[in-house]
Formats: sequence, structure tokens, C-alpha cells
Amino acid sequence: MNPLDRGSQVQHMAEMQKLFDFPPAPKLDTFGRLNDTATAAELRGEALFRGKARCAECHTGVQFTDNALQDLQLGRFFAPRMINGMVADEDGPIKVFTLRGIKDTPPYFHDGRLLTLEDTIEFFNLVLELHLGPNEKADLLAYLLVL
Repeated sequence: MNPLDRGSQVQHMAEMQKLFDFPPAPKLDTFGRLNDTATAAELRGEALFRGKARCAECHTGVQFTDNALQDLQLGRFFAPRMINGMVADEDGPIKVFTLRGIKDTPPYFHDGRLLTLEDTIEFFNLVLELHLGPNEKADLLAYLLVL
């Protein structure tokens, strides 16, 4: 363990943290839940986010992240190969990023391989075998756009 020195390190970290902010999300309450101004599609999307779509298993709390590393085991979808003299293989554990302000931060996923939120929803639908239908994907997108 490396304890931080309050005099020389913690203050600088606190100042840096003040620079990071999320855009306003007027439809979210203090606890990151939809308030009474949400549409029916957004409410259905929130229910999917916390249920069938399994997003909230990693994207938790008011910042919509568990600040942990998660392994989606993507190696099961392809065999390692050489690209430009380097071995391309599975990603392994990746950082769970916040979803706050997600509509304003394309491209998506840790390496930018997903260009749109629709691509991202479809990616997780396939990888996690969620079996989301077109209407469910649209509702989940409506919810993500609120964050």
C-alpha cells in the first residue's frame, strides 16, 4: 500500500477532481434515478438497464461505474492473429467507464471500436446474449441519452 501524503499529493488530486464534471442531466434525481419528467420509453429503458440488459451490474451508483476492471471474455469470439507485427488477442479485463454524459463522448468502448450508442447496445446484446428486441434496444437508447 502506498499511503498518500496529504500535504503534497491529496490537495493536487482534489484540485484535479474539481476539473472533471458531468453535463447536466435534468431527468435524473440525486440518486441517479429517473424523475417524474421522464418519458415512458426512458422509464422502460431504465428498467432494462437495471434488469434484462444487465448494465447496472457494472455501471452502478450516481456516476454509473463501479470503477473496477471487468473481463467480457471476448477471446471466445476470435482467434489470436498477427496485425502489423503484433499479436491481436483478447482484451482481458477493461476499466468500467462512467456512463454519465455518454451521448456526448463517442466513440465508445475502451478502445473506440464502437462508433455509436446503437453499435454499443448491439455489441453487448450479442456478447452478453441478452436477446433484446428492437423496441427494447430503442428504449435502452432513450435512457442512455438521458444520462
